[in-house]
Amino acid sequence: MSLRQLVWTLVSSELDEKLDEHKLHGTFLRSFQRLSSSGRGTVAPPDELIVKHLQGLGRQRGHDRHVLRFQSLRSRLHHSAARPVLALLFHLRGGDRGVVEDVSRPTLKEVRGGWHLASLANQKEISEAKIVRDLLFALQGVSSDCFDSSCEVDPAVLLTRPAWLLCHRILGLAKLHLRLSTDAKEAMGHGLLHQALCEALRKQLQGYYEVLAQLMSCEGLSLRSLWARLLAPMTRLHFLSQLCEGSRGVFGGALSSMVFASGFSGDIVAQDLAKEILRSVVKPLWSMIRAWMTEGELQDPYGEFFVIADASVPLEDLWNRAYSLELEMVPSFISLELARKILLTGKSVNFIRLCCRRTWSPEPLGTSELLPEEEIGASFDLASRVERLSSKTNEHLVKLLMNHFSLGEHALALRRFLLLGQGDFVQSLMDALQEELDIDANKIHKHQLMGILEMALRQSNAQFCSVDVLGRLGIKLRSPERGERGWDVFLLDYSIDSPLHVVFTPNIMQKYDRAFSFLWKLRRVSHALAASWNQHMALQRHLCRDQRDSLDRLSLLETRQTLHRCTLLRHEMHHFVQNVQSYVLEVLDTSWAKLQQGWQKSSDLDEVISQHERYLAAVEEGAFLAKGSEAILSGVSALLSLVLEFCTLQEQACASCFEVAAVEEEESVEAVFQAVRGRPFARSLAECRASLDHLASTFQMKLQLFLRALEDQPERHSEFSVLSFLLCRLDFNTHYENRTLWSTCFAWRCELQRKSRHMGRRRRPSMASWVVVPVLPCRGLTPEGERLTATG
Repeated sequence: MSLRQLVWTLVSSELDEKLDEHKLHGTFLRSFQRLSSSGRGTVAPPDELIVKHLQGLGRQRGHDRHVLRFQSLRSRLHHSAARPVLALLFHLRGGDRGVVEDVSRPTLKEVRGGWHLASLANQKEISEAKIVRDLLFALQGVSSDCFDSSCEVDPAVLLTRPAWLLCHRILGLAKLHLRLSTDAKEAMGHGLLHQALCEALRKQLQGYYEVLAQLMSCEGLSLRSLWARLLAPMTRLHFLSQLCEGSRGVFGGALSSMVFASGFSGDIVAQDLAKEILRSVVKPLWSMIRAWMTEGELQDPYGEFFVIADASVPLEDLWNRAYSLELEMVPSFISLELARKILLTGKSVNFIRLCCRRTWSPEPLGTSELLPEEEIGASFDLASRVERLSSKTNEHLVKLLMNHFSLGEHALALRRFLLLGQGDFVQSLMDALQEELDIDANKIHKHQLMGILEMALRQSNAQFCSVDVLGRLGIKLRSPERGERGWDVFLLDYSIDSPLHVVFTPNIMQKYDRAFSFLWKLRRVSHALAASWNQHMALQRHLCRDQRDSLDRLSLLETRQTLHRCTLLRHEMHHFVQNVQSYVLEVLDTSWAKLQQGWQKSSDLDEVISQHERYLAAVEEGAFLAKGSEAILSGVSALLSLVLEFCTLQEQACASCFEVAAVEEEESVEAVFQAVRGRPFARSLAECRASLDHLASTFQMKLQLFLRALEDQPERHSEFSVLSFLLCRLDFNTHYENRTLWSTCFAWRCELQRKSRHMGRRRRPSMASWVVVPVLPCRGLTPEGERLTATG
C-alpha cells in the first residue's frame, strides 16, 4: 500500500463518517501536504504539548494510561521519523477547543501555516468566551490579552487553525475600523464637502458601535456565531473603506460625483449606503446653491462650488466677466444646462442689486434635502426647483430693463438717430450742417455743431421723443486725417449708462458708429443728388423763360447739351444710390422687426443680449460692414465718391450757365465769349461735357466691377441680407451685362480730346495710334477678352 493510500485510510478513519466527500477530500489534501512538507522544514508539535494534551484527557477520565502508552510508542520510533507522523496525528485530533494561553513568555517560537508553536514552561487552557470577548475589544480598537493594539494575535497565544482563521477574518474588520476612525478624524481644512463625508462616516460607525454593543450583551456567543453576525457590518465597512480611498485628493463637486458614481452597483447594500452618504455630502453644496440663487452670495471658503468669481473685474463688466463656471467642479448628477441656469440666476440677482440698484427677494429654493426617496439613479427634484426660481428671477430682470429702464425705447432711439431712421430729422440736420461740414475737418468745433443739432431736433418730429432720449443725444468728432472734411469726421453720439451698458457695450456702440458713418455717407450722396436736381431744374426754368436771338440760341443749344449729359449721368447714379439705399433700409427694417419679436420671447438677459447682437450683425451685413464684405464696401465707397464728384462738377456747370446767361443779358455776344474765357472760376461748357464723359465712363467701369464683386460673393444663408437681390435690382434688364465693348474705347477717345483741348491742340488720334490692349474684366467678358482703345 502506498503512502497516499495510507494517509487516505487514516483520514477516513479518524474523521466523522457523515462528513461529505468534498470536505473529506480537502482534509486529505491538507494532511498529505503537511506530511510531505516535513522534509522542507515543517516543524511538528512538541512532545510536551502532546503529553500535556493527553494528561488533560486522563484527568477527565480518571486515569493516565494514555500518557504511558504514548511514551512507550515514542520510545520505539526514531525521533526524526516520528515527528511528521506525530504532527499529522495531532492535526487530525479534532475538537472545538484547542486554545491555550502561555502564562510566561515562550522560549522558542515559530509560525508555520497559521500555527503558533512554542516550547512553553507553563500553559493553561482558556475558554472560547474569552477569545470572543477580546475580539469584541479589538473590534472597538482596544487592546486585550489575546490581541494587541495593532489588531494582531499575540504571539504567545496558541490557536487551532480554524480558530486562527476566524480570528484573522474578524481582526480584518477591526483593522478596517481603525482606518475609518483615523480618516473620519482628518476632516478639518479639507473643505465643507469633505467634512460632510467624514461626518457621514462617523454616523455609519455609530451604527457599527451599536452592533458591537448588542454583541457584548449576548451570552454564550461562540466564535462562529460572532463571525456570522459580523458579516453585514464587514460589508458596510468594506464599502466605506473603498469610498475613503477614492476620496483622497478629491474635493468639491468632484467629491460628490465620486460618491454618486459609487452607488451604481449591483449590491443593494452599496446603493443604499451611497444614497445615504450622498445625501449628507451634498448638503453643503445645496446650501451654496441656495445662497447663490437667492442672495447672490458665494459661500465657498474652500473653493468647492462650481461657480467662481473674479474680484478684479469692475462693476461695468459684472455680467460678462465677473462670474463663470468651473466645469471640473460641476457634479455629475447636475447637467451643464442646469449648472448654467444656476449661474445665470445668481448673476441676475447680483445684477439687479448692484447695477440696477433694486431689491429682489425671490422665494426660498426649498429645504436642504437634495435627493429623492427613490433609487439613487432617479431624477432629482433639484432641476424643477432651479427652473422655477430661475424663470422668476430672469423674468423679473427682463421686465425691469424693459419697463423701468426703457431698454426698447433706447434701442428705438439708436435706430432713429444713429441708424438714421428718423427721415425728417436727418434731412433737416443735413440742410443745417451743409456749410459747416463742407470746410476742413480741423476747423469745425463741436459746440457749434451742438446748436445746429438742437435746431434740427426742434424742426422735426424728433422733438416729441422723451426728455431722457433727447438728453442723451450728442455729437462727437473722430480724429481727422489729412485732407478730410467735416463730413468725414462727423458722428452722432448717444450716451449709455448703467444698467443699459450690459446690452449697449462699448464694443456694440463702436459698431453703431461704423454703421452710422456708412449710412451718413449714403444719405449725404442722396441729399447731394437731390440738390443737384434742384439746381438743374432752376437753370432749366431760367433758360425757358428767357427769349434769345439766333446767336443766343446757339449758346442755349450748347447749354442744353451739357445739361442733357448731366441728366443722363445723374439718372444712372440715382438708380444706383436709390437701389443701394433701398436695399440697406429693407435690411434694417426686417432686422428691427426680428429684434422686437426676439425680445418679446426672451426669458433671460443673455437672450436679450444675444437677440440684440444678432440684430446688429444683420445691420453690419446690410451696410456691407461684415467680415468678408470688404470688396463690396470698397466698391460702394468708390461709386459714392464719384457721385459726389459729379455733384460738384454739375454745380460748376450750372454756375457757368448762369454766368453766361447773366452776361448775355447785358453785353454783346463777343463780350460773352470774352467773359467766359476770362473768368478763372467758371469752366467752359465744352470742358464740362468732356469731364462728364470721363466721369460717366469711370462710373460705368467701377459699377461693372462692383457687380462682378457681387457675383463673386459666396452664398450666405441669411434671413436679413441677400446680395443677389441687390444685383438683380441694379441690373434688372441686363443693361450693364450687355453693354458693348466700344463704349470703353469711346471713353478713351473723349479723354484724349479733353486733354487736347486743354493743351490748345484740337486733333483726332490717327488710326495708327489705335492698338489692341487687354482691359480689366467686366460683366459679360472673360478676363482674357480684349478691347479696342486708343494710345496716348
